[in-house]
Amino acid sequence: MMNIIAQLNILKAMELKPNFSELAREYGMDRRTVKKYFEGYEGKPKTKNKTSKLDKYYDEIKAKLAIKGT
Repeated sequence: MMNIIAQLNILKAMELKPNFSELAREYGMDRRTVKKYFEGYEGKPKTKNKTSKLDKYYDEIKAKLAIKGT
């Protein structure tokens, strides 16, 4: 995968539009995947920044835990 990304970066630096179909055949992948990486796709994010469903009850949980602890 790093070879295709390196080749795409070279083509970008030279301001050339690659033949996505030819590159896809060369590397054995779909042309849409090659185009996606040419346009700057870096892969799925490592973490999701979603909030927990319990976050809105955080203060209430904290208060109940403090009562039990005394």
